[in-house]
Amino acid sequence: MGIYSYGYKAAKTPIGKKVVDTVKNIFTGGKQKTTGTEVIKSVNPNVPVTKGQKLKRDLKLATQKRKASEARLDSTIFRINQQKKRLEEMKTGPGSANPKRPGKMGGGFMGKRMGYSQGSSKGKVPTTPKEKAFGMLSVNKGLDNNKNITFTDKIAGATGSKKKKKKA
Repeated sequence: MGIYSYGYKAAKTPIGKKVVDTVKNIFTGGKQKTTGTEVIKSVNPNVPVTKGQKLKRDLKLATQKRKASEARLDSTIFRINQQKKRLEEMKTGPGSANPKRPGKMGGGFMGKRMGYSQGSSKGKVPTTPKEKAFGMLSVNKGLDNNKNITFTDKIAGATGSKKKKKKA
C-alpha cells in the first residue's frame, strides 16, 4: 500500500501527474507525452528576504567558492608533483632519460652530427681509378699533399684553380 499511496499522492500535483504518466507509459509501451522540445518558461527567483535566508545564500556561495579553490589547489599540487618526478628522473645521470642507464645518451648518430657532412680530415682511401684521380685533384693543383679523397678535392674540382708551380 505504501508505494501506491505515494504514487496516488504524487499524481494529485501537476508535475507528479506528469511523472507518473510518463513512467506508466514507459512500462506499458504507450507514447510519451514529452518530445524534448519543451522550453522552461520561467524560474522563480531566489531573492532572500529574511536574515536567515540571506545567511543561507551566503553560505552556499562561500561553499561553492571553497570547492572551486580546492580543485584549483589540487590541480596545482598535482602539476608540481609531476614536475618533481621528472626532475628526479633526470638527476640519475647527465642526459639520461633511463634511470637504469645513468650517464648514457640516446644512441645511433647522436654526437656525430657536427661536421659529418664535410667528411673526415683523413679522407676516404681511394680504391677505383676514378676515385684515385679524384683524390689527386688537390695534390695536382698544389692545395695539399693528401692523396686520399677529402673536402679539398671537392673544392679543387669545383673551382678552376690552376696548378702551382714548384720552385726548384
